[in-house]
Amino acid sequence: MPGSLALAHSLYSIPPLSFMKLLNALLISSVLAGSGLHLEASEPKPAASPLQLDEMKQLRKKAAQRQRRVLFNDDGNEILPYKTPEELIALRVKQVANTQVDTIMYCTGGGGLFWGHQAKVGETLGEFVDKSDPHALTMSDSLATLKEQGTDPLAEVIKYARKNNMEVIWSYRMNNPEDSFVDWGFSRRKREHPEYVMGKKSDWDHNNLTDAKVWWALEDFDQDAVRDHIVDIFEDVCQRYDIDGIELDFIRHPLFFRPNLDGKPATAEQVAKMTDMVRKIRAVTDRISLERGRPILVSVRAPLSVQSGLDIGLDVPTYLKEDLMDILIAGQDYVQMGVASDLKDMVTLAHKYNVPVYALIVPPKPYHVYTDSRAWRGAVMNRWYWGADGIYTFNLFPNSPDAKFSEFGSPETLKGLDKIYAIDNPVDESVLGTFKMVMVAPDRLPLALSHKSYATAKLSVGEDIVANTPAGKEVSTELRFQIPGLAKSDKIEVKVNGRNVGSPAPGGLGHSLKIDPKLIKPGYNDIELRLLGKAPEVAANTQVSFLDLVVSYQ
Repeated sequence: MPGSLALAHSLYSIPPLSFMKLLNALLISSVLAGSGLHLEASEPKPAASPLQLDEMKQLRKKAAQRQRRVLFNDDGNEILPYKTPEELIALRVKQVANTQVDTIMYCTGGGGLFWGHQAKVGETLGEFVDKSDPHALTMSDSLATLKEQGTDPLAEVIKYARKNNMEVIWSYRMNNPEDSFVDWGFSRRKREHPEYVMGKKSDWDHNNLTDAKVWWALEDFDQDAVRDHIVDIFEDVCQRYDIDGIELDFIRHPLFFRPNLDGKPATAEQVAKMTDMVRKIRAVTDRISLERGRPILVSVRAPLSVQSGLDIGLDVPTYLKEDLMDILIAGQDYVQMGVASDLKDMVTLAHKYNVPVYALIVPPKPYHVYTDSRAWRGAVMNRWYWGADGIYTFNLFPNSPDAKFSEFGSPETLKGLDKIYAIDNPVDESVLGTFKMVMVAPDRLPLALSHKSYATAKLSVGEDIVANTPAGKEVSTELRFQIPGLAKSDKIEVKVNGRNVGSPAPGGLGHSLKIDPKLIKPGYNDIELRLLGKAPEVAANTQVSFLDLVVSYQ
């Protein structure tokens, strides 16, 4: 660990005057050590005048509250070739300019290997790339081409964002085990230190993708050297790039300690180690913020519940209490349609500390029907309704103009647009092993039906659909169901918020039923179903696997 970084870890215990002496010493030692900025385009601006830590904290708090309607995560993984900065920007970034995107979360890699910036700490993609993988070769060649021009993707994204009044937060994947199946992504550091990873290469062949053990290249955060290296990586980027903030992306992929491989929670000691690492990263951003005279925000992407975070080693309440984070991104890769009460709990917690919360949304999986733009709108409207301060998109890569980036950033721009509100059914067999520990999914499908009593599904609707009907239009609503094994002669009785609405008829995706829009209320709606005429022994195996509400304005 660099000597300057080790000293920075004790920032919070140093009186202001002593701190300024330390700061001067750090600056001198940095110059003497020959550390400097090698990408002129991304060089942080020097401070106009010295600031105290308390003054910088106030600037940081103010910056954290700026408007962020949509935060666009670009993974920097450009698989199409580019030879100039302009060609790079045209691939994705240009598409979000002049939309509701206020912030670009630009990811340049994870696990210590980078495909989107030239690293001084960590490794830049290229050493183990060969012609056997055209995708990796294209990335490596494009990165090298920009290097020859004295720049790199991160530097160019920052320049473009500045010209278009957008914020740039550098995003780092805290654990990235995709090198479990791509040899070119397995870094030299991991090759030389197999003790830093949690498995061995043969684990890929002997386990299923839904088993955490298959992701053998996950780094082991019990190792001091692993955590210290990550702190050094953040220091390197913060020193050399004019970023507005950093993101600790703990969700891609959310496993950090060996107990998690067996589905067991991290220990208290392991949680403490992770918290200590976050403290050190905050110390780095505080010190470099003072050096350059402008705050560097710390954003954390975490699970949808406090307990899920603790299970993988993240103590979000402590991060908030100790002022270790400025922005919380709450969400998960699975269960996209109904985040409701879980999101509300995280918003309530973070807002106690005046920390804004942005709700993650990704392409819905594994249910491909919800790639429909109406379903995206419903999912986003739910996030606004349950308290989000903005929307964070992940794995959305617009190579052409995409209306989503001009709709998602406000409930007002979503009003009066057709939507689908749905209940998730994340089939366990389709969930990758790295995500199971943090999959928060209450009130989900399937729903077992009975001939004796009603079974209740809870459907979140993030608006008053009648009040939001545009002038001159009418709203209609349709419930859709899939109930495998249901014979044509079988009947289902349905209630909506206690009102009997009849029986659905075959059609659409399975069965459907038109209902009065006035029966639908903002927030949770109880959809009750009961089988009619089925024998008890058959009814016991009948389940609703799919349920949604189609809202149409005509």
